[in-house]
Amino acid sequence: MKKSKIWIRVCVHLLLCITLGVHSSEFDVNPVTDDISRLSVLRQNIPKDYKIPVHYVPKEEGGMCWVKLNVFYLEESLKDLAHKFGNISSNRKDISIFVQMLQEVRLYMGSVEPTMYDFQCHYRIERWQTARYFDFVEDFLIAAQYRDDSADCDPPPCPTTPYTITTRQYITGNEPLRFLPEVVERSLLSLLFIPVAAIVFLLVWKVRSRRSQDQNAGEGGLFSGTEGTAPPLDAEISEKNKLNIIDTV
Repeated sequence: MKKSKIWIRVCVHLLLCITLGVHSSEFDVNPVTDDISRLSVLRQNIPKDYKIPVHYVPKEEGGMCWVKLNVFYLEESLKDLAHKFGNISSNRKDISIFVQMLQEVRLYMGSVEPTMYDFQCHYRIERWQTARYFDFVEDFLIAAQYRDDSADCDPPPCPTTPYTITTRQYITGNEPLRFLPEVVERSLLSLLFIPVAAIVFLLVWKVRSRRSQDQNAGEGGLFSGTEGTAPPLDAEISEKNKLNIIDTV
């Protein structure tokens, strides 16, 4: 009886150890929820109007493979953002923690290149403001904890028109609504400057041409008046000849 009880206890302990070992290994590769709170600190430290480049696939197109499709480019984006700060910066330290999380997730998922190649036409390149960018990072880390690696990744049909590089502004309640991107507004202002400058140039040229015409007309009148009052030279010569003939007679 004692030997049987001992063997039962040994088997139970082994099962517990195996179960805890599996759960702990899965927990090690998942992002820690406490570290996600660091994102709020990064939102405050980085200027809100800073544009961060993002290479991603939307959730509605990535489906169950959304985490696998975005893990590589998000890791590269965070690396580039970390290099913007100095070696002793707290921002760089916090961003490096998230880079390490994504590296562990990517290594645990195995090769992601074939799936990324299948969804190649669905990737978008944009520049987001700080708040929108870190909201995306937070959504990714939460989704990475509950991902389903067994799901098949069937890409939807490619879009008929390719995506262009755009800049989206993350709108909050305190910021004014912008109907057009900033680049478009600047280009429109530059286009409006050209006709305005042309109109000003024409007005200046017209005023100067009128002044020059008035001056020429005034000078012409003076010359014509002097010529009209001056006696003719032929009349003087004829009078002198007549006087000479009278003297000789």
